[in-house]
Formats: sequence, C-alpha cells, structure tokens
Amino acid sequence: MIITMIPISVVVIILMCCVLALYYKKRRRYLDLASKVPTQKDRLPIIGHLYKLSGGSERLWEYSKEVSDAAEKAGGIITIWAGPKAIFCINDPDDAFTVLNSCLDKSYFYKIAFGWFGHGLLTSDVATWKHNRKLLNPTFSQHVLDGFLPIFNRQATLLALEMEQSAGTGLFDPTDYFREVTLETVCQTAFGISLDDRSVIDSEYKKALAVALDGSAQRLGRFWLHSDFLYQFSALRKTMDEAVAVVHKMSRNVLNTRRAERKEAKTANTSSRRFIAFLDLLLDLSDDGSFSDDQILNELNIFIAAGHDTSSRVLVSIMVLLGTHQDVQEKLYKEVITVLGPSSYLNKEDIARLVYTEAVIKEVLRLSLVVPIVAREVDKDIKLKNYTLPAGSGCAVLFWGIHRLPIWGPDRLQFRPERWLDPSTLPRNPGAFCGFSLGRRNCIGKPYALMAIKTIVVHLVRKYRISADYSKVKLEYDVLLKYGEGQHITLQLRKETKEESKKGRREEEVQEDNFR
Repeated sequence: MIITMIPISVVVIILMCCVLALYYKKRRRYLDLASKVPTQKDRLPIIGHLYKLSGGSERLWEYSKEVSDAAEKAGGIITIWAGPKAIFCINDPDDAFTVLNSCLDKSYFYKIAFGWFGHGLLTSDVATWKHNRKLLNPTFSQHVLDGFLPIFNRQATLLALEMEQSAGTGLFDPTDYFREVTLETVCQTAFGISLDDRSVIDSEYKKALAVALDGSAQRLGRFWLHSDFLYQFSALRKTMDEAVAVVHKMSRNVLNTRRAERKEAKTANTSSRRFIAFLDLLLDLSDDGSFSDDQILNELNIFIAAGHDTSSRVLVSIMVLLGTHQDVQEKLYKEVITVLGPSSYLNKEDIARLVYTEAVIKEVLRLSLVVPIVAREVDKDIKLKNYTLPAGSGCAVLFWGIHRLPIWGPDRLQFRPERWLDPSTLPRNPGAFCGFSLGRRNCIGKPYALMAIKTIVVHLVRKYRISADYSKVKLEYDVLLKYGEGQHITLQLRKETKEESKKGRREEEVQEDNFR
C-alpha cells in the first residue's frame, strides 16, 4: 500500500539512480584496473589515441611499431585508448598466449576492417566459429594435403616458366606473378575447380581485393568513419562497395562452377573428386542442411582472399630476403639439389626432408610476418602475470614485437634460419612464435600454406639465382603487412647441364601424366 502511494516519477528516479550508481561502480573498477597498466603517450581527451591511426598505411605501420616498442619498454604491455575504451597492447609471449586462449571474441576493429567478408571463420562470433571450425578441420588433414601435391608442383612449374620472361632483364616486382599462381592454386586445390577451367577466375578480382583491403585500412585510420551512420555517407563507402561486389562475385563463380561440376559428375555416374576439397566438404554440409549458400559464400570470401593474398605476400618477403642473403640462398639451393637431384618435383617424403627450406620460411615469418597484430575483446576479467585486464576492454597482441624480443637471442634482429635447426636455442615460451597466429583461433590453413609455399620456393630457387636489397624495403599496413611499391628483385637462370635439365623435365612430365 505504501509503494502505491509513491509517485511513479519518484520510482523512476530512484531506479535511474541505482542504475547510475551500479554503472559508476563498475566504471570505477574498470578504470582502477586499467590505470595500473602504463598508458601510451599523447592521449587526447574524448578520442584517446584514435587520431594516431590516421595518415595512411605507411604511417599506420610506423605507429604500430612505436606502440610495440613502448610495450616492450614498459614490461610487455601498454594501453592505448579508443575513446573511453582501453586497448591493452601486449608483446609479452606468455601474456599473449594467455589472452589468445582465453579471449575468443574478435575485436570490433574486425567488423570495421573485414565486415565485408561476411561471418566466416575470421570474423564470426565464438559460437559460430566453434561450430564451423569443428566441421571444417578435416579439410586440411595431411592425407588431403598430400593429394594437393601434384597441383602444387604443376603450378610452381608453370610459375617458374612464366618468370623466365623477367629473368635477366633487371629489377622487377614479382607480386603479380605470386598473386596469380596462389589464386589459381587455391581454386584448384581448396575449391576443387578443374585444372583447365580459368573462366572462374575474375580478371578484376586481384585489383578489387587490393582496393578493398586498402579501403579497410583507410576506414580504420579515419576514426569518425567507425560509425556505420557516418560511413554510409562517405565517398569511401562507394569505392568499397564497388570493390567488394567484385570480390563477392568471385566467390559466387567458384561456388556455381564447383556445384555444376559435381552435378555433371553425378549425372554421368562418375566421380569428380581427385581429393576432398574444402569446398566439397561445404557442399556436402549444404546437402545435409548444415550450411546455407550464404554461409558457404562467407567462408569462400575469406578463404579465397586469405588463401592467396597472404601467401603471395609471404613469397615476396622470401624472395627479397633470400636475394639479400646470398649465403642463405645457396644453402637452400644445396639442400634442394641434395634432396631432389635434377628434378624440382616434390613428393610427400621430400617435403619432410627439406628441413632448411622450412627453417627459411619460418625465419621469414618471424621477421616479416603478414599478420603482425591480432585484436580481441576482453569479455571477462583476465589475470596476466602482472596485471588484470578488466572485462569490457580490448586487447591487441603485437606479434611483430614478440618476434623481436631478447628471448630470441642477441641476433634477434638478424635473418638467421639456422636458429630453427637447434630447438634448444629457441625460446621456450609457447607464445614466442606467431607466424600463423596463436591460440585457439589460430590459422586453419597453416599446413596448407607451408606446403604450397615450400613447393614454390623449391621450384624457383632450383631454377634461378635471386638478388635483392632488403634495406630498401618500406613496409605498409593495409590490415595486412605488405611491401610498399618499388620493392624489386632480379632473377638469373642458374647454369645447369642439359642432361640434368632434360632428366628433370622428363620426371615432371611422368608425374603430370600420372596425375591426369
């Protein structure tokens, strides 16, 4: 009866006061925990450090390195502020390992940068990711990868032949060569598109993807465009929409082509499968109702882009670093000759025996990795070695900085693949090497990428002597790390006896006939 006598307005005011009191109590605790972590300099009122993200892809990368250096000096962690939200930047390997195994929600930055991909493994919520990852893991088993080797070899052989037109002509940029071969290889392996059907590959796709990634970096750098409302009125939105339309068209082409091949094979009562491709599994899941076409397209958008663009960037880095370090290149060449003789054709036994080649790839990924930073949402309090990250904050793990810590030894800034040949000299921290990300949401395509890249490197080093100058490299960050324009290499054909060349070609022709 007493309650009914209290005016409704008073009840509302009391409830609002309680809510505000709880909010301020929670906010005070948040700020108390956040304030214990050192803060990066030059924080502005209201917007925090967001203004530091502007200035283009080269400036964005310079600021990322600046924050990484500050985190190392501060003991492995430092805070930047996105408005009222703390983003804890970590380059301590143990804390990084803790965070990336505890915080599985991707940062809101991924929505801004990669929202146009859809809700695939890269960007989906935790529940969707867990469900899809479990279903898709079998597509990259060793048995499946072994079935890809004939295609890896064939594509690498074609690449080596095509690059002859640039050999002996002086400096050139190999990026387009690598984009072409990795895109075709992904279509033929992970998506099962027939070897001779190139109509599925949109000629504008690679250009559109580059525009979309650059546009993503521009939006990240213009903090006012983080708002969907403001973004929809921007000129960048129109540019992005046009590029993304081409990217999505490519995914639909791949889906329709493979579905038609399966239908034709079923009608003819023949098998269209040389192996169980990633897309075949998705289509099988679609047939039993586990995946819709939209879900398939979301995964294809990511796998086509990530499967070829990241690999092509790694290959550019490998060529430049091998061309700079001639001693490493010659050691790799000698291993290739020892393992393969006059042939360039790799089988699964050869892959395991190319130990130094793998060490070179890992060392390239250590010093010049494609994904230098990953970001997560902190959805619960996380206890680190020296601090507690409060729920509601964000976290950025700085792989670039982790790969340059003193735990790698006094030569940590040097390109020295030999470090990988003696495990006792490597850091013992499980979070020290992040070449394929880290933690539970690591890269599902790691074994695929290693095998494909190793095959291409062997074919090229077997045929060419590479020259380059890494000191002239300028790095840019368009949400992935890349070399700026004008980073070139030169190729010279190696001197081989005609008998060796003929023997090698005969062996490759036999393997090709067996595959077909």
